[in-house]
Amino acid sequence: MLTREEATVRARCVSAAAYDVHLDFTPPGDTFRSVTTVTFDATPGATTFLDLVGKVRHLEVNGRVANAEEAHRDGRIALVHLDGATTVTVEADCDYRTDGQGIHRFVDPEDGSVYLYSQFAADDARRAFACFDQPDIKGTFAFTVTAPTAWTVVSNSPTPEPAALEGEQANRWTFAPTVPLPCYVAAVVAGPYASAGGTLTSAKGEIPARVYGRANLADHLDADEMIATVQAGLTLFEDVFGVPYPYEKYDQIFVPEYNLGAMENAGCVTFSEDRLVFRSRASDAMREFRTNVTLHELSHQWFGNLVTMRWWDDLWLNESFAEFMGAWATSKVTPWTDSWVTFTAERKSIAYVQDQLPTTHPIVAQVPDTEATVSAFDMITYAKGASALKQLVAFVGEDRFFAGVHAYLTRYSHGNATLVDFLNELEQIAGHNLDAWAGAWLETPGPSTLRPVIEDRDGVITALWIAQDVPAAYPKYRPHQVRVAGYVHNAGASRFNEAWSADVTVDGSLTEVLSAAGEVRPDLLLVNDRDLTYAKIVLDDTSLATVTAHLADLRDPMALGLVLDALWHMVRDAQLPAATYIDAVLTSLPGITNSETMQSHLRSVVTALSRYVPPAAAAAQTADAAARLWSILADAPAGSDLQLQSLKGFARLASTPEHAAHLAALADGDEQLAGLDIDTDMRWELLAGMAACGEDVDARAEAALADDQGAIGRRRAAGVKAARATPEAKRKAWEMLVRPDAPVPNAVQYEVALGLVRAADPDLLIPLVPTILDELTEYYGQNEGFVGKRVAAYVFPAFAAGRIDGLDSILDTWLTGHPDAPSVLRKVVTEGADEVRRALRAQAAPQD
Repeated sequence: MLTREEATVRARCVSAAAYDVHLDFTPPGDTFRSVTTVTFDATPGATTFLDLVGKVRHLEVNGRVANAEEAHRDGRIALVHLDGATTVTVEADCDYRTDGQGIHRFVDPEDGSVYLYSQFAADDARRAFACFDQPDIKGTFAFTVTAPTAWTVVSNSPTPEPAALEGEQANRWTFAPTVPLPCYVAAVVAGPYASAGGTLTSAKGEIPARVYGRANLADHLDADEMIATVQAGLTLFEDVFGVPYPYEKYDQIFVPEYNLGAMENAGCVTFSEDRLVFRSRASDAMREFRTNVTLHELSHQWFGNLVTMRWWDDLWLNESFAEFMGAWATSKVTPWTDSWVTFTAERKSIAYVQDQLPTTHPIVAQVPDTEATVSAFDMITYAKGASALKQLVAFVGEDRFFAGVHAYLTRYSHGNATLVDFLNELEQIAGHNLDAWAGAWLETPGPSTLRPVIEDRDGVITALWIAQDVPAAYPKYRPHQVRVAGYVHNAGASRFNEAWSADVTVDGSLTEVLSAAGEVRPDLLLVNDRDLTYAKIVLDDTSLATVTAHLADLRDPMALGLVLDALWHMVRDAQLPAATYIDAVLTSLPGITNSETMQSHLRSVVTALSRYVPPAAAAAQTADAAARLWSILADAPAGSDLQLQSLKGFARLASTPEHAAHLAALADGDEQLAGLDIDTDMRWELLAGMAACGEDVDARAEAALADDQGAIGRRRAAGVKAARATPEAKRKAWEMLVRPDAPVPNAVQYEVALGLVRAADPDLLIPLVPTILDELTEYYGQNEGFVGKRVAAYVFPAFAAGRIDGLDSILDTWLTGHPDAPSVLRKVVTEGADEVRRALRAQAAPQD
């Protein structure tokens, strides 16, 4: 672990790093050979260190052999009494990983092929080679890779022709040095990857582009689509940034068992195979998501790679910007023109949830050390940050915003910068002092809540104000550029019509909308119409009554998305019965045109039924919701996205023998749905639903696995086994996580954890709760970082709220009794305890 203070000191005495890295992937066993020569300038008399996790075999400093055992302690190689130009050579053996970090090794169960990929963010380059593993010591990287002859090797520089090694079944790839990069976006990918290629047209000419993936997924890479999306984004970004694409090629690689959606390695972007390779029919939401991610990662090549944050405090400079550009560009240059509706429905809504937790943080977060970076990758950094940038664009204007971005990218090209540097460039262009804006938006945690205060007479507004509520812990009001709109319900036409609108700057606790006086008192009033700002909204009583009765008539995708999101957060705030929200989702579902709105709210219905509905009513309400979904499925147009999503939702909510029988009939082919094939992945969805209902699916799962014997099938089969509704299956799933017979890959752990907590009757899981809490630290100790955090959050017993008396106190006792638990794990438990309290309040709220 590296602290911010240590990184600051090291950056002062080290500069001009250049790495020559030779990785040899041919030795047998669980390690690879890493030989690194790093040259750099050091302050005379300096003492510093290189980072390396591995076994050092040989160490030289300026040509003199050093005592490796003495110098290498706790992942650091001490370098003492340096004087100017310095050359260090480190020969080491490093471990292959199965947790998605460092050099991850995947063995394909279908044919035994080995696939490798690097994932170095945030500080795992040190697991592959000796380096200064922090963002503000950039270096050039010249990789040389020795690998089996059947392999392909990809890195940040264009792929060279390999040289055969005489007398060996191996080739050597020697890559040209890169321009300066931070260690975390250096990359090496190696294995018998299949690929398809093309070219991109950049402002500086044509550059090569390829899409890679495992050989047995070669038919599902969608290379033409992936490259076309990049081309559209490249043209747009070079235009608005005014800076050519910074690198010599652009490769996109789908890799297995990946923790993230994707990673922006310079010119060598890695994508999650598990999430973003579509071997079966994908929902429109997932196809749009892949497009957005593709553009998100492309924008990072400028914002993050070309200009890099100094330290992880300014992670938002990377992720908020890329999140904003992903949605903005998707709406501009792809078929998914309503991408801001998608943003509202999912990522922004999750940000509101995370921003109300006791662990919330400003967009510009304090990251004291590299361990804490795991917690910084959240929707506050991504979606709240993107929303803040959307407000900044509204405040200074789009043209001036991008002119400021151009100035920033030009001034700090191939270097590092901070928030202050970015805002200084923008202030020079926009002519505004942005200190107050940054203080309110970037440095203050918590969401604002906007609600209308209305006075009317005889159906006409006499006065309208927008009230802004802020968290008591963070009592700072933000300026909001919003559009307020009034909608009138036309019962005869079964639709809503916009009656009037007003552009308003909300500032302070109460802002009057002067232009609304004299307008018709609307049936539905939206104080953040078009979702221009980051703020939860509360519906007034008239609007709430209107949408409760007529939500199916609201056709505008953004307005409908805003209403559903408002209802969802009112449930979470114990202001609305969960049953009202569930009814609203199912009522509006057939008319929803944005796929992510459909997908996200079906997911939230599952959460509402398992946590926010009083336990005594949960079984009946779940059965009713599933029955309604089955009816929606029956009426859905053949081949539609609604049909696909309804079936997935039904499988997730199925809870009775009758529901299980429907799933079995579809899985066995005894029943068909016109326009919707039960393909490989849908078959697994149906089997998981049956398992959660208590059906014995062992024989069907074995048959499905026989037809789907690869890594994806094995992962899905593990999830189905964990979902079986028996105490034995649940205990076995937990044992597989905490005390495995052999290392369990990250992707399989995720599937098992999600299956473990899935049950039509949550009471089945209650006896396991004490065991999970008692052994959580043991589990995390073996799986620190992204994997441990995600699995701990998945298995956290929020489902037991209202089912175990005093669960909130039990969790408080856990926190008191584990003061020295890793900060990431304590954060998971703290957030889980807060969610339990929120669930208890929602369950106790009036239910009519």
